[in-house]
Amino acid sequence: MANQRDHVAVTVVRSTKETGAFAIRDLSPGGARLVGALDVFEGEHVQLQIELDEVLEVLADVTHVDRQRRVIEVVFRGLTDEGLAQIERSIADMIDRVRATAPPAVLIAHPTVDVSSALERDLARVGVAAHVIATLDEIADQLADKAINFVGVIAAGSFGEALGPVLEQLESKHAGLRRVILFGEQLDKIDHPATNRVDAVLRTPWRFKGLARALGLPLDDVVTTYDQLVALQMPIGKKSD
Repeated sequence: MANQRDHVAVTVVRSTKETGAFAIRDLSPGGARLVGALDVFEGEHVQLQIELDEVLEVLADVTHVDRQRRVIEVVFRGLTDEGLAQIERSIADMIDRVRATAPPAVLIAHPTVDVSSALERDLARVGVAAHVIATLDEIADQLADKAINFVGVIAAGSFGEALGPVLEQLESKHAGLRRVILFGEQLDKIDHPATNRVDAVLRTPWRFKGLARALGLPLDDVVTTYDQLVALQMPIGKKSD
């Protein structure tokens, strides 16, 4: 189920006509996880009145009850195409709202922990979240999370020719993301047309302002002075800019 903590209201109606107010915590086209005080039991058939853009009435089966936490899980029954479309629109709207308020994030694909940790630290200096993975195989799954506001991808040049297909996928499916390759001291040639359309190539050690420019980040927000670093309790390394 989509993990969107949007407090959508829903009324649960039992066959006895007893009703209770719930909030939806997780919503998917197949069912929902609800929080409320009405006492129901597993296997019970109920009716839901979900307050989306319009009130949607749908039948459901209770599949799990956690009385201590006042949580129930339900599976929808006989959902119409119109009802399904309404739920899918609601989920998309929730994701859009979450993403609109999420901080910018950069996906780092690098096999060396010291390097990815240093990148994570530098990105934090301009309020950018870092999501770190060790292999290229994980990129697609990470970018599939629509609630994260990814603005760019940094990949290690040491992945070599395996970067080619990945860059091609980024170019075709995530054209708005900045694509950056990070090399060590030795620049290895990567034979793929997509490498001609990366936004930047950096080398380790990188210059911090160069990193910000490569990702299209606002340089006005770059923390560079000693006093600012102390105020943020950031580690102070060798100044390279």
